[in-house]
Amino acid sequence: MKLALDTSQNSGSIALWDSGRVLYSACFDISVTHSETLMPQVDAALKFCGFQPADISAVYLANGPGSFTGLRIGLATAKGIVFGLKIPLRAFSTLQLEALCRYRCGRKVLAVVDAKMREVYAALYDEELNVLEGPAVLAPEELLNWDLSWAYLTGSGSKLLKPSLEERGIPFVPVPEAPLDASGLFTLAAIFPREENYDFQQLASLEPFYLRESTAQVRRQGN
Repeated sequence: MKLALDTSQNSGSIALWDSGRVLYSACFDISVTHSETLMPQVDAALKFCGFQPADISAVYLANGPGSFTGLRIGLATAKGIVFGLKIPLRAFSTLQLEALCRYRCGRKVLAVVDAKMREVYAALYDEELNVLEGPAVLAPEELLNWDLSWAYLTGSGSKLLKPSLEERGIPFVPVPEAPLDASGLFTLAAIFPREENYDFQQLASLEPFYLRESTAQVRRQGN
């Protein structure tokens, strides 16, 4: 049985997979903090499906870019589980998870996540989810240097980019915004298979994929 986690944005998601299928998937708004919400959600999922924590054989994690606090909490939780159980941890790009909704749909996919401070985290993928541009943190207008014609546009940063695309007359295909679903990490693992092993040194050195310094650090440097 495998556990998938996403705490990269203001909403969170967890999922369980076993015997070749998703058994449980839930998205939840964060009314308090990920640190107070995530583990109760994991406990509830395990109990609902009749599992114990010891039944988890691997953890998949959306490791950024995204919310700095959310990423730290997600990775700390994942590390705590895998260190305790001596099981593998696979970390995936939040942007690639965003783009998954248009996998093999015949067009490029531009995934953009609101990075605040009038910037977005962005990556451009082909229809097989191979990276064409990025990932990068940019002002929306800077993305116009990429070849975006008729790309699917998905993610929480879409609303920031649409005005620039429309002003330049660049055609695009909007995708309705929806919370990220951690169960998509199981699909990404199948699309990009690799051997999964417990590696203490690799896990110990794994950090969230921030792409830039925190807002507080940026503001402090500007003073």
